[in-house]
Amino acid sequence: MAALAYILVIIYASLQPFGDWRGLSANFGDFLFEPWPRWITLDDVLFNFAAYLPLGFLLALTLCARWSMQAAVALATVACVVLSFTLEAAQQYLPSRIASNVDLLVNGCGGAVGALIAPLFSPGQRLGRTVTQLRQRWFVSGVRGDAALILAGLWLITQLHATLIVFGNGDLRGSIDLARWFVHTPGSYLAAEAGVVMLNLTGLGLLLACAARDTTAGYWRAMALIFAGACALKIAAAALLLRASSPWSWLTPGVAMGFAAALLLLLLLTRLPYRGRAAMAVLALAGAVVLVNIIPENPYRPAPPYLLLGRTSHILSFTSMTRALSDLWPFLALLFALFSLAGRKPSTY
Repeated sequence: MAALAYILVIIYASLQPFGDWRGLSANFGDFLFEPWPRWITLDDVLFNFAAYLPLGFLLALTLCARWSMQAAVALATVACVVLSFTLEAAQQYLPSRIASNVDLLVNGCGGAVGALIAPLFSPGQRLGRTVTQLRQRWFVSGVRGDAALILAGLWLITQLHATLIVFGNGDLRGSIDLARWFVHTPGSYLAAEAGVVMLNLTGLGLLLACAARDTTAGYWRAMALIFAGACALKIAAAALLLRASSPWSWLTPGVAMGFAAALLLLLLLTRLPYRGRAAMAVLALAGAVVLVNIIPENPYRPAPPYLLLGRTSHILSFTSMTRALSDLWPFLALLFALFSLAGRKPSTY
């Protein structure tokens, strides 16, 4: 499931904006034999390598269930190269994209390195065995546990997008302009910021609680790891993508208040029965989406000039990918919460 979801993300990032397709002016595949580019930026290399490393890792873990680890690594590497070649060839028909033999090479190398890392996490290895035991100990087995963890992983990826408010996924203001009907003051904006953070973190925590075997120490350790990972990604995005003056610029008083309020709510709401958790998750996620879309733009947090200038197309593609995930994530989470509310509770309860 995770490998398939990640393949769809790579396809979106490689072919968006999916418009203005053109006929091929040269021979198909000519980009493979073009001279080495005179200018190769480090940003391009790093983003291409980093994009395919998780794919090689996930594919190798998937294939090792049916094949030997050596065969799984080889097949995962070949699959990454084939996918990269297919997408680079498709980019020949998009005037806004450039097919590149360097991208193909770097993508293949990233997929190969990810596939080579995967054996360390196989159930037969010590590290993989530890991860498998923790997953089985903390979360229910089957589709429900897998889906909850994949949603948590996608939520972590969305933290690399510079949202209107930190953790403010589900921004539809480009299609639905609700903010103009509301009057905001600095005080109300601070309260709204804290509310968005509180509702989103509470909704995520309750989703995981619906798939947890219990809400004792294991659940709280998993939540601590996820929140720590989100903070680390926010720091990385501020420093590397947004080029902010401080990597802690995202940690405003409203965000801190929302964190504290979410922790208190989770301490209370995780004591509810299974269906109560699912119902509160639906309310929290829906409320967060509404609140995000009635808040106006913050004039003190404009889009960074570095991204507006479009100096690096791969960074623009990456931010488009994370923005799409950020806008879509609450609705995927709502579907999971509604499924949990309507379905049977796990047998571990």
